[in-house]
Amino acid sequence: MDWTRRRFLLSTSLIAAMTGCQQLESDSPSTASHRSTDSSPSATTQSSPEPERQSTATQSQSPTTETQSAEVPARSETDTPADSPARSETDTPTDSESTDTQSSAESESETKEALYVGETIPTMPHAPHGATLPTGTNFHPSDATPVLRASDVTDYGAVDYVADPFMFVEEGTWHMFFEIVNENRRPDAPIGHATSSDGLHWTYNQVVLTKRYHTSFPLVWKYQNEYYMCPPTGKKVELYKAQRFPTDWTHIGNAIDVEYYSHDPTFVRYKGRWWLFTERGNENVMVYHSTDLEREGWIPHEGNPVVTDRLQAGRQGGRPIVVDDRLFLYFQDSVENYGDRIRCYEVTDLSPSTYADQEVSGSPVLHEFGSDWANDGMHTFDPWWLGPGKGWRCAVDGVRAQESSEDLWTIGIVDIPPST
Repeated sequence: MDWTRRRFLLSTSLIAAMTGCQQLESDSPSTASHRSTDSSPSATTQSSPEPERQSTATQSQSPTTETQSAEVPARSETDTPADSPARSETDTPTDSESTDTQSSAESESETKEALYVGETIPTMPHAPHGATLPTGTNFHPSDATPVLRASDVTDYGAVDYVADPFMFVEEGTWHMFFEIVNENRRPDAPIGHATSSDGLHWTYNQVVLTKRYHTSFPLVWKYQNEYYMCPPTGKKVELYKAQRFPTDWTHIGNAIDVEYYSHDPTFVRYKGRWWLFTERGNENVMVYHSTDLEREGWIPHEGNPVVTDRLQAGRQGGRPIVVDDRLFLYFQDSVENYGDRIRCYEVTDLSPSTYADQEVSGSPVLHEFGSDWANDGMHTFDPWWLGPGKGWRCAVDGVRAQESSEDLWTIGIVDIPPST
């Protein structure tokens, strides 16, 4: 989420810098919110070296407290160990992780996880055969109900807005992680946390992760009983792991560290491999992959950028989902203005060397509407499968007026019913 009064000015290859956008120099962590473009230097925030490994256990009474964690052991520069037999590059993983991803036992377990059982839902939003695809076909964005506003945040001063909601649901408790922005405080944007017993009525809890610089878009997921978060900053796609979920997070490494600003990166496990989707210049889709989630220096896709000059669907706008073994990505449409709408694309071909996608029926999923809290745009979408016959519960955000200094971005919830 970016500053209050910034608008995109379009050029032939990227969006020019917006007025008031804050961004550190290329060798320093970014302080710009994720509305920023790649070329915006910081005018107000001091540049400082990024901590090598930063523990961010944060208490509600002291949201900016930081400590240092132990150095992460060095990882291999390749996915295939030196003592492994050579194999051709395919969708099948080539390192030791392939043994469990290919086993029938794990496949059966993952299938069971994908179904709603009692008070739990899947660790990632995968849905089985026959599930309704969460698009705009069966609902209208105006069905979304605001659930969290800046005024709900009680431990970070006079907050300007909240945005970028991502949920996680476990044992009957719904968790939501989101960006908090207070432009008069440094850092200007930490990650906040709220809880709910039903996913409809939310109570703010506290700031749970604070860096020395702006962060946002806190995608959260669980893998092999560990909780992960990717709250991006600048040119590094940083990976965090929970020491105590949901309040204690430690930086364990960077999936990538590149020469461009990687806004709003998303992770998903698909075809026995981890995939990282991000963007360059808001219009070029960049892909990286690894068979080891915690490895540093993921492998770039051979075709990067796999999509070029697609401002209507270049920057990630929500959590990737898998429905009936089909992968879907959500993109921000920024042709007319930042955060106008969210489009849904199915990835029809994905390997380390190939990529293809196409927009689905019912896209765009979200768009501006009415004259109230989402009058000027909607730009984050996190859908969670509720189970057979129950559809999806989705976290969204919307903005009343991107050029206003009051009541900026607000978080809402919308249910997508199953097909009839």
